[in-house]
Amino acid sequence: MSPRLMTTSSRMNPAMRIRILAALLLLAAAACSNPLDVQPTTSIPDATAISDGPSAQAALIGAYNGLQSLSLYGEELVELGDLSADNAENSGTYTSYAEVDGNQLHANNSAVADIWLASYDDINRANEIITRVPTITTIDPDQATEILGEAYFLRALNYSNLVKLYGGVPIVTQPATNLADASAVTRASVSDVYGQILKDLDSAAAGISNTDETTQATVGAVAALRARVLLYTGDWAGAEAAAAEVESMGYDLAPRYQDLYSASGNATSEDIFRIIQTEIQESFLSYDYFTRGLGGVYELRPTKDLMHAYDPSFDPDGDISSYNPTDLRGQWNISISGSRVYGSKYRSIVGTEYFPVLRFAEVILTRAEALARLGQLSDAVDEYNRVRERAGLPDDVLGVTVIGPGATVLSTQDQVIARILNERRLELAFEGDRWPDLVRTGLATTVMGISAQATLYPIPQREVDVAPGVTQNPGY
Repeated sequence: MSPRLMTTSSRMNPAMRIRILAALLLLAAAACSNPLDVQPTTSIPDATAISDGPSAQAALIGAYNGLQSLSLYGEELVELGDLSADNAENSGTYTSYAEVDGNQLHANNSAVADIWLASYDDINRANEIITRVPTITTIDPDQATEILGEAYFLRALNYSNLVKLYGGVPIVTQPATNLADASAVTRASVSDVYGQILKDLDSAAAGISNTDETTQATVGAVAALRARVLLYTGDWAGAEAAAAEVESMGYDLAPRYQDLYSASGNATSEDIFRIIQTEIQESFLSYDYFTRGLGGVYELRPTKDLMHAYDPSFDPDGDISSYNPTDLRGQWNISISGSRVYGSKYRSIVGTEYFPVLRFAEVILTRAEALARLGQLSDAVDEYNRVRERAGLPDDVLGVTVIGPGATVLSTQDQVIARILNERRLELAFEGDRWPDLVRTGLATTVMGISAQATLYPIPQREVDVAPGVTQNPGY
């Protein structure tokens, strides 16, 4: 059965999905009877499997590969981040996606449950490494330190995704060993989850020395994720400092926006941490957006509202052929095929592209927002204008009366922040950031016309059923 058929089936029949707690135990048990391959893709090693340097390195590869899951950066985590918001809409037949699009989720929504399951799956992989590697007596100490640092980074990344979508979640820092212990987990507060994330990032920073790779955790990736997390917690000074640290490391914007999404996966000066989709046969980030005539399934498409955001002269009620943005990002991200609008950010269905989990443009926008919220408006505008310039747009200006053609004059803090959030929308479209941005800024209720309760995803009902301490979010 192809990956697409399996994914479709899981969405149509939520009862077939496996609970996270039970799944962790099954995977742990499977590892006990199967030797760890030197280059695993999905296996979770047990205490005997992680026994030396090569097996520890192989386990780390398995944890990285967990991020490729169709439930995480391979498809659903990314797509739902735009589908819940005003960037994308459902154009296919998946019931789970239709619920997400309408912000009318149920606790048994398979796509939402998939993200939860895959995230804890990968957290368990990291937990195995963090627990077992310090017990190895034959491993090179420097190698052990690096492996542990990267495992802490991966755990922090997964928890940062969970807390943005579900709110406070169980903090699990030990491998699953038995059903009784796994069922005894309880939800932590949002602040405690963020506290754990920052603690893990401290451990990652203490262990990681790598500065060059883009497909594994580096010193820059740790600082960039810290900047993102601190922005979400409202620590403006901390977010600005972390983003400034990344800016001092030699990263730069790619000369052309489209270079970031090369079908051949070429690296750019902007890449901080990215994932290649090698575990699956197709890139569903393009497959789901492409029309059938282009080889896709057209499960979701860009909204007319996003088209208008890229091209203010475009009438959402008019003919789509009038879409003609000067914003180079709008030219690349949205295309028209016949009578249909489709997302064209990712253009290789065969899975040769890399997904940009962390990139320098986001760091710039993080720093700009932090500066603006600290009242440093001139510096904030100068900062995000770097992204506008790459998009072929005129600079925004602050508090002047004589400006060049096409520029926008800003005079208040609220105006500057609104412009930065708009730049985040345009720059990071189809990367899964729009919904978390709307939620963290309190704009989701007004922009999407929903209740505050609907801004959190439901905890999968099967999780609530098996773990009494895991309470459901209100309204589900």
